[in-house]
Amino acid sequence: MSAIAAEFDVVVVGGGHAGIEASHAAWKLGVKTALLTMSIDAIGRMSCNPAIGGLAKGQIARDVDALGGLMGLLTDKAGIQFRMLNRSKGPAVWGPRAQCDMNYYSELARDAIASLPGLTLIEGELASFTKLPDGRLELALLDGSRYISKSLIITSGTFLASKMFTGYETSAGGRVGEPSADKLSECLTHAGIALRRLKTGTPLRLDPDSIDFDECEVQRGDDDPWLFSDREKTTLSNSGCCWITRTNMETHRILRSGFKDSPLFSGRINGKGPRYCPSIEDKISRFGDKDGHQLFMEPETRDIGRVYLNGFSSSLPADIQLAALHTMDGLKHAKVLQIGYAVEYDSVDATQLHPTFESRHYAGLYFAGQVCGTSGYEEAAGQGLMAGINAALKIKGEPPFILGRSESYIGVMVDDLVNILLDEPYRMFTSRAEYRLFLRSDNAEARLKAKARQIGMISDRDWESWKQRELLTRDVREFLSRESGLPAQVNPILKQSNQALVSEKTRWIQVLRRPGINPEQFFAAVCPEKQLPRRDQWFLYAEEIYRGFFERQAREIEHQKKMEKIRLSPSINYMAISALSFEARQKLTAQKPMTMGQVSRIPGVRQGDITVLAHWLETTRGV
Repeated sequence: MSAIAAEFDVVVVGGGHAGIEASHAAWKLGVKTALLTMSIDAIGRMSCNPAIGGLAKGQIARDVDALGGLMGLLTDKAGIQFRMLNRSKGPAVWGPRAQCDMNYYSELARDAIASLPGLTLIEGELASFTKLPDGRLELALLDGSRYISKSLIITSGTFLASKMFTGYETSAGGRVGEPSADKLSECLTHAGIALRRLKTGTPLRLDPDSIDFDECEVQRGDDDPWLFSDREKTTLSNSGCCWITRTNMETHRILRSGFKDSPLFSGRINGKGPRYCPSIEDKISRFGDKDGHQLFMEPETRDIGRVYLNGFSSSLPADIQLAALHTMDGLKHAKVLQIGYAVEYDSVDATQLHPTFESRHYAGLYFAGQVCGTSGYEEAAGQGLMAGINAALKIKGEPPFILGRSESYIGVMVDDLVNILLDEPYRMFTSRAEYRLFLRSDNAEARLKAKARQIGMISDRDWESWKQRELLTRDVREFLSRESGLPAQVNPILKQSNQALVSEKTRWIQVLRRPGINPEQFFAAVCPEKQLPRRDQWFLYAEEIYRGFFERQAREIEHQKKMEKIRLSPSINYMAISALSFEARQKLTAQKPMTMGQVSRIPGVRQGDITVLAHWLETTRGV
């Protein structure tokens, strides 16, 4: 048996978006950290569409940045097209999105991790782990090398016992050209971790020289793009172009002819796929009344070396995919560089995890990312960040870092994952967040920066920069509340947004509260000398137009925060609390909730049970 190669506080397995944020966060909090990946070259690889953000996902990316993570910084540097989605609606549901150069993003991510002094990069595959008598974990790699770690964060994405499908062709692997992690899947099962099969897919990639772009609708980036991160001064590259085409009835006829050979419909794929992002054959099957589906052609790199056909994920036979492809505008002569395929893989039932992402039954073992049953780079990054933070805090003997549903989209996601038994891959939507008016992309720093600073995720430089912005924003709001404008000053601003004009002197803050006002035009006219950053202009505007809703929800949020502050000991014997319903006792024993807030969101625990438990806690702690 080989000697122990090294000892660590935290070892992160997997170099995807969850692994990047987990290892960076643990390192940032000062614990001895290693990132173990099957290929160092694959760190930060964008397996599917190389885009960051979108509706709700953009808010998560902004949350990650406000908490000191890397995703926003990497996106700003690697982005080739930036768009703010949902601009026709209120700022609460705007979603920043960037199409990235996939190669450059991966290069930046790899360099960022490799440059962290003291963080160790290990290339290899984890075969097994065992618990030592002192609680530490011994890790064994396939090459025979061994390591010791106080904690282990699994961020293995779609690689656990993974299989790829194209028609009747099947091969092992979680991504083209990369192997499956079968041994780790076996080890998790042996450790008592319940696994389930899920499915995802990816569309074919096209040679841009074979596409007739003139037949397609052009989609360009915003004229004045938004940064994902304000922590560094980055000049955005926004010249990238995307295109739109559509399927048609002939496309659908050809696709249907391949259904008999589809692994999705023949039962050879047992894993559940994402209902909200179905394969093209699933769309045709489920929405047979539609005469066409919109598809987006998106460049994977700045030089447009390959084009990603977003919306055409498929596991149909290659000849069917190709024949259907050639029926669409712009694609009649398209050459395929990579055929579409489905991936079936093992994932962890996340209800086995604490909100810290640590296993409830296997101390020191954490999970984050797609292995937890989620989809999307952003969801993975948010989980990785929280797992890395909490693993490090536990090593340091500090309280866990848990965000509430009213504090961030990450908080909503974590709470959903650990409390709801999912039967399909989880994706974040704005509709999942009951307090989404509070969880905007413009106020991520206001919500989270101080919390991140308190645990050590924010540098002195970033903190001072934020405090200056915060002070300036407060000064501007006081100015608007104090000063008024004459009709001759106010009405030109109102005319720009087709607002009713005024006939008397009006407080500037009242003008800003008018729905439809453009904050950038407003501040340019009212107080240009203040030089308030654009994001903070929209922040002030949103705070004012939503003020009435805030006041109505404040009491509910305050109650939730109080519930979250009531911490529960993992040693509570719920079965002994006879006043609780039997179902509640079973659920609480299985879940081991960390707070009363979490108790209130466990399915099967009724309001009467919550009242009983609160009374029991009050009585017990008063003894």
